[in-house]
Amino acid sequence: MGKFILKYFIFFLILLFLIIIYLAYFGIEIDKFDQLIKQKVNESNRYVELEFNKTKIHLNVRQLNIFVKLQDPKILIKGNEIKLSKIDLILSLKSLYKKKVILKKAEIEFKKNDISDLAKITNIYLPKFINKKIKKTFKKGIIEGSFKIPFSKDGRFINSYTFNGKILDANIIINNNYKFKNLTTLISYKKYPLEKIEELRIDVKKGSLLNLNLLNSQFQINFENKRKIVESTIATKGKISFNDIKKISSLVGIKLDILENLTLDSDLKTTINFVINNKFKIIDKNYQIDGTINNLELSLPHNNYIRNFVPTLNKNIKIKNSMINFNYPSENVQKQTFKLDGLINLSNKYEKISLFQSYNKNKKLFNINFFTNLNDSEISFPILNYNKAKTNKAKLNANVNFVIKKFFLIDSFKYETDKSKIFINNVMLNKNFEIRDFKKIEVLTHKDKKKNNNFKIIKSNQIIISGEIFDAEPLLKSLYKNNTSDRKIFAKTVNSNVRVNFDKTLTGTFDIISDFSMVAEIKNGSYEKLVLKGNFSDEDKIEMSLYKVDDKTKTIEVVSDRARPFVKSLDFIKGFEGGKLVYDSIIFENSSKSNLLITNFKVSKVPSLAKLLTLASLQGIADTLNGEGIRFESFEMKSNSQENVLNIEDALAIGPAVSILLDGYVDKGKIVSLRGTLVPATKLNAIIASIPLVGGILVGKKIGDGVVGVSFKMKGPPKDIKTTVNPIKTLTPRFIIRAIEKVKKNKKSKTK
Repeated sequence: MGKFILKYFIFFLILLFLIIIYLAYFGIEIDKFDQLIKQKVNESNRYVELEFNKTKIHLNVRQLNIFVKLQDPKILIKGNEIKLSKIDLILSLKSLYKKKVILKKAEIEFKKNDISDLAKITNIYLPKFINKKIKKTFKKGIIEGSFKIPFSKDGRFINSYTFNGKILDANIIINNNYKFKNLTTLISYKKYPLEKIEELRIDVKKGSLLNLNLLNSQFQINFENKRKIVESTIATKGKISFNDIKKISSLVGIKLDILENLTLDSDLKTTINFVINNKFKIIDKNYQIDGTINNLELSLPHNNYIRNFVPTLNKNIKIKNSMINFNYPSENVQKQTFKLDGLINLSNKYEKISLFQSYNKNKKLFNINFFTNLNDSEISFPILNYNKAKTNKAKLNANVNFVIKKFFLIDSFKYETDKSKIFINNVMLNKNFEIRDFKKIEVLTHKDKKKNNNFKIIKSNQIIISGEIFDAEPLLKSLYKNNTSDRKIFAKTVNSNVRVNFDKTLTGTFDIISDFSMVAEIKNGSYEKLVLKGNFSDEDKIEMSLYKVDDKTKTIEVVSDRARPFVKSLDFIKGFEGGKLVYDSIIFENSSKSNLLITNFKVSKVPSLAKLLTLASLQGIADTLNGEGIRFESFEMKSNSQENVLNIEDALAIGPAVSILLDGYVDKGKIVSLRGTLVPATKLNAIIASIPLVGGILVGKKIGDGVVGVSFKMKGPPKDIKTTVNPIKTLTPRFIIRAIEKVKKNKKSKTK
């Protein structure tokens, strides 16, 4: 009996073992759970239906669970079918003898589904207008992946699951400007509410945006307490056009209006981190850019201000083989930095450039440290009459600090060539770029291989300007420019005495000033008093004075025994000799009134006057003008200026060959409009000699054919002035009166 029981027991064990092996490896089809499973799924959402053909169960020996595989599964969402490659359910063994299905885990997998299936899923969760947008966004591609969903001990859904999947060769259209092409990504999502873990991770294996390769880009979102913590690393490689760059810059609020074009070929890694709070507001953002600029080309407008100092500056500036680092930390870190090291092409050749910029967010303070070689660039400092040829080596090193719309501090500025140097230390400018304070400026420059500037400017308790030589030619040229609307040099906070001494001062002519000295007083940023003296020779002097009359009025007086330095700067006069100059002016806030007198001088090569003489059939005088020149006894001009317009009230030139009376206006840089009368000296002298016979004067009976001169009009842009003339038989009383006054003055001066 005992042996029988033992044999039976052994047989039972073997049978049980075989059944377990069969259930573990082959499984059996059973329909016990079909309705319960469908009911369980369908209860989760009334728009979702689960369908399958058969149910096959397996036994998981190690975990003592029932492994249920659904054959040919598919989900219907509002009637839209989504095919699944598998649905595996892990049930508790209790489900075999209890009516209730106790789910422990579910695994759902789909392969090579069309990416448009996403819209079928979101159709039950999102409003129609958003779902329509999703349909338009996901145009092409394949999506595949698997869900793993754990359940509670009693089989309840606890809103926990993980997803691992792929998007393959997808075209995703965010809008017309932003389109992902051929995008392949790995997607990982996990959610465990009990452990307070929710995370989404996306790894880009292939794809492009705006023609930039996104290989090895990563995105991660952690969901914590209604906040979304976003961490991303975007790898971009390739060429990008100006239109695409503007699209990207608009996202971060950067305007590129100053540029005409910009192209970029780069290999960059951009790290962007930020937090989206429960009000969907972005906070705690920080980003960093590292990588290489293979080629960058930007186009500047032709009227760019920099070209005043770099005349050979190309319209297209190029940068290549440069390392870039940009760090924009979170709000609790105050310092942002930008660094560029590489090669720049300003003219024709590439030269070294190094740029470091930092920004203190709390103080809104920028600091820029800049270095570059300028061997291949022509450099100009117009105010110093200095130009460097492209063949000469040079380097520039500058360190500046500024707060936009507050101040600009040039901590140091060093420009050096083999012979010239310009050093600037601690120059503080206000928001209008007016000087508030400075420490020291040193200048040593050469022109045509000769030294033309060598001086220092030092500020302590007063401003002291002294040196061996100073080139005043640019300063003399500026006298003919209306500065009433220009930016002031000094800020209103500047109050100081000024002392100037130069051994030698250049004027752009052979008239060199020796022992140049000036004393002045600056109050509230403006000159209140100025006295200037210098020597052309032992006999010829120059003196200038400026005094403040009241808060709104100043007077200037210039007396020079040589007029050529002042006249030489006039572009329309090529030759000028002799002459003495007396100039006085009353300057108001926005206007001025001036008187100019130049005596005993000769002019030659004056194109506008030569053309006028030719049109007036005075070819002989015109030939003289273009040759040895014609002499004038005097030139007097009374004028006033307002903003950029010079109004010539009355100008009279008297000479042995010809006399001219004119008036008009000059809108500087825009238009010249003059009218007047030109009379040969022979005619004018005869008229003046006939003054007792008034009737004879008016009809010109004593002057041959009765034509006494020409009236003329000159009008047009400065480089294209049109001149017209008409013969006249009478002179206006104004011309006669002015001529007689001048003759009487000349006789009195000769008598003296």
